Amino acid sequence: MAPSYPSMDAPLPEIRLRRGEARRLKLGHPWVFSNEVESGLKGVAPGAVVQVVDHRSAPVGVGTANPHSLICVRLFTHGRRPLDRHLLERRLRQARAVRDRLHLGDTYRWVHGEGDRLPGLVVDRYGDGLVVQPLTAGTDRLWPELLPLLVEIAAPAWVVLRGDSPARGLEGIEPRVEVAHGHLPEAPVVDEGGLAYRFDPIGGQKTGLFLDQRDNRARWRGLCAGERCLDLFCHTGGFTLAAAAGGASEVVGVDRSEPALTLAAESAEANGIADRCRFARADAFTFLEQSVERWPRINLDPPAFIKSRKRVREGVAGYEKLHLLALRRLAPGGLLMTSSCSHHLDLSSFLQVVARAASRAGRPVRLLAVTGAAMDHPVLPVLPESAYLKCLLLQAEG
Repeated sequence: MAPSYPSMDAPLPEIRLRRGEARRLKLGHPWVFSNEVESGLKGVAPGAVVQVVDHRSAPVGVGTANPHSLICVRLFTHGRRPLDRHLLERRLRQARAVRDRLHLGDTYRWVHGEGDRLPGLVVDRYGDGLVVQPLTAGTDRLWPELLPLLVEIAAPAWVVLRGDSPARGLEGIEPRVEVAHGHLPEAPVVDEGGLAYRFDPIGGQKTGLFLDQRDNRARWRGLCAGERCLDLFCHTGGFTLAAAAGGASEVVGVDRSEPALTLAAESAEANGIADRCRFARADAFTFLEQSVERWPRINLDPPAFIKSRKRVREGVAGYEKLHLLALRRLAPGGLLMTSSCSHHLDLSSFLQVVARAASRAGRPVRLLAVTGAAMDHPVLPVLPESAYLKCLLLQAEG
């Protein structure tokens, strides 16, 4: 298959910015928005490699374009530095070297998109396998070049392409899911903190597990000894198993997905903690509304309630209702760990949601800790949206 990027000698389509719009990009921001472009987008194929210049024709950077997306260019390099195989290989190796120094074991996020200067690309390592998400038209078009590089660098036994993220819909590219290399085991299992987790790299959420919550699961594990715990939106049981392994007397995991709960139950059995884990298929809101119990420990890890800026008000209302219900069911002196992965809801707004819910519930809370994603999910300081995960540890007054 021919390269998806042009040769170094081929002229690139030129995207010219409006006056004053290059300033943010020169600080390292990787996104060009369509309303910042003066000319050049028309006729550019989705995923094409382009040269971005300022209003005076000075080079700003090279990236992949999509004229149908609000983020119309994602920059990989600055100036006229080419986007070629050498750059992709160097970035992949640099990202892996960082993870090696973090001593994360054999399950971690190898590539975290913009945080690793590979916009629109996610690569998660699960033992001897990889799950890859090309989230944009650009990374989708680069896939024929990326796959051989991933195989060369990591020598994986299998590679799954998970091209079914909602982000691809916003990019106007078709979904596709396939085993792109090797043979996928019938029942994949990975280790995290001495726990064996069953996961589904083909049909599970994201790439199979929520690797960004690894450090928060470890923290939760240390806070649950001897307590009854409720884990809402438990998916395949990450926080549920962590609580049980930490000595919880009982943990109830609640989720709407029967396949996810099946995997969670199998993991509990495999780890010898099934006697303290119970799973319920239910809507989390309904479960809380119908519950009459008070829980000493509650974990909330819902999906993103805010999918776009148009849905902020609706999503905030959902988060506030969820926290109101949870705080009403939290025992006096109990701990609530709560997360939001909506990048449209920043930390300040998330704290306000919790404060309003606590006031409405008549349950004053104190904030014990604020955390985010694990270290293998790096953040660009110039791109606040890359700090998408917010996790709060709260204690209700007795």
